[in-house]
Amino acid sequence: MKGKIAIILGFGISILVILTLIIYLTAKESFEFFDIISIVIVLILIVSATYIIWDRLKNIRKGLPAKDERLVQVNYKAGYYGFIAAIWSAVFAPLLFEILFDYELSGSRVTAVVVLVSGFVFIASYLCLVKKGDAK
Repeated sequence: MKGKIAIILGFGISILVILTLIIYLTAKESFEFFDIISIVIVLILIVSATYIIWDRLKNIRKGLPAKDERLVQVNYKAGYYGFIAAIWSAVFAPLLFEILFDYELSGSRVTAVVVLVSGFVFIASYLCLVKKGDAK
């Protein structure tokens, strides 16, 4: 039952994020390069998260638990990688943007970079670890 509630909540959150993105796209008059990159990364994260939720739904339909001990370990390890990526992206994002683009990031953009990079690293490492099958 707990797994079904998590799956329903996950699909609901994914739909809300998609609706928010649609509202943002229709309200925005012009797009900067940073906005386009952010939108693409958010779409990649939505698709990846939906795939993970769909994979857990397949396990429940087969009569298995939504996540087993290996998937819990994979979550912990991918979360650790995402945390490390968040720390280093907060340190290096302003520096890299200043050097490469001669552009100083505002605090809100640094926060956006940290959230997007850590989310992308989490999803990529989660999918890689699940495919590899090694959680340790």
